[in-house]
Amino acid sequence: MTDSSRLWLQRAILLVAILAAWEACARLVSDRWISSPVAIAERLAQWMAGDLWYHMMITGTEIGAGLAIGIPLGVLTGMLLGRSKRMAAVFRPFIVLMNSLPIVALTPLLIMWFGLGMQPKIVLVAFVSFLLMFFNSFSGARAVDEELMDTLALMGASAKERFVKVVVPSCLTWTIAGLKNALPYALIAAVIGEMMLSRNGLGHLITRSAQQFDMTGIYTALFVLMVVGGLINEGTTQLENRLLRWRHLETRGR
Repeated sequence: MTDSSRLWLQRAILLVAILAAWEACARLVSDRWISSPVAIAERLAQWMAGDLWYHMMITGTEIGAGLAIGIPLGVLTGMLLGRSKRMAAVFRPFIVLMNSLPIVALTPLLIMWFGLGMQPKIVLVAFVSFLLMFFNSFSGARAVDEELMDTLALMGASAKERFVKVVVPSCLTWTIAGLKNALPYALIAAVIGEMMLSRNGLGHLITRSAQQFDMTGIYTALFVLMVVGGLINEGTTQLENRLLRWRHLETRGR
């Protein structure tokens, strides 16, 4: 048996043990406090045959639209301010202050501005992803090799050429790291917005179940969110491995 197969076997054994212990505890405790894996599986099957996919599509649309706005703005702003000490001195303190705002505190204001539709959740996701991508891109731009920049300048490279050929590639590692943080936090932001006041989305499933004192519904919604978050994390890891393949090759060479 290979090491990989042994690892997966150990994980499977641990999962079965956890589910068995959970099921045993659920049979001893009132369903007002805890649900069982069997009940969660049955409810999940009901939701999958019903409107679960619709709610997932709503949450996914909010996340996708928000990321499409926040990521490019955050990356571009971070790179520009990272390469300009004057602009960084002027704008960075205000962005830091924006970063100190709790997401939950912004949600009521956005709902008052944009209503109960998808817009406030999209803005919330864009806001969170912008900040995360900005700080990572800013740090990446500051970490650029200045000697290389000076050498290219002496060779006649323009500021645009130096930015495209040196700053952007140098920021790639930092940008991917920011993306790995931005995607899970985008899910969190969208769900928080849906839980505050929404009629659709995965966050709404949690709120609806809580209002009905449906413990199984809450656990099922949390399980769905956990699976979605895990898929997002795995997707960003695969993306990182593809885009930064040179880094792994360099490590092997050493």
